[in-house]
Amino acid sequence: MNEDIFLKEEIKNDELLKLMHEMRSDRSQEKMLEVLRSAAVAAYAVPVDVNSEGRYSFHAVSDSKNRKFIVAYSDTSSLITTEKDENQKAVKSSFEDLMEVVLNPGLGLDGVVINPGASEVVFGKELLGSIKEQMAGDDTVGMCVAEPAEYPSKMKEMIENFAKEESSLKAVYVRLLVSQDQKELRWLMVVDTSLQGEQKQYMLDTFKRFMKPYLDGIEGIVASPDEEYAAQAIKDVKPFYERA
Repeated sequence: MNEDIFLKEEIKNDELLKLMHEMRSDRSQEKMLEVLRSAAVAAYAVPVDVNSEGRYSFHAVSDSKNRKFIVAYSDTSSLITTEKDENQKAVKSSFEDLMEVVLNPGLGLDGVVINPGASEVVFGKELLGSIKEQMAGDDTVGMCVAEPAEYPSKMKEMIENFAKEESSLKAVYVRLLVSQDQKELRWLMVVDTSLQGEQKQYMLDTFKRFMKPYLDGIEGIVASPDEEYAAQAIKDVKPFYERA
């Protein structure tokens, strides 16, 4: 077993940890964007277990809906405190590393939870996939949510047509993502569905492909209301489409 892969240095992300604590009482869209920007450039301590053959596996936790999340810590002190083991082995990971793990279809993960417990932040698979798509250029980390002045002419009609064939679709919220320099726009479509796990992901991917020709040439991002970022984006917003 190569011990060099395990974390030996101290990891500290004071700014991220501060923002995560602030988000416990401030669940605003602006605060979530601050957390997302800080999280995207941070390094993480990811706990691992080693078996008798020298192979290691990541820690994962499940929520009440049986969704599975890889565990990561913003700093080594949180790792030791939560895992209650000073000798807990861990590997150092970037945000991009975590995205790659979560988006690996063979692992069956639904996202990553940072600092599980009172100050935890969850980034789900749908949001991470959207961020990865944008990382080659401008991404959702540098964008803010706005109310569209108008919607593509066929958007409502095509969502209704999709819903006729997909009975699991309950509602769709539509927002506009605007880059800070206001030069780039993206549609954010938050899709509420009764499906779970791989079936939900397949439906969201299918919805994205189906809607692409009807977005007036603007890139579309599809997320689930389970995502914290998406939930904040649609807070106090009426659905653009809702099944009667």
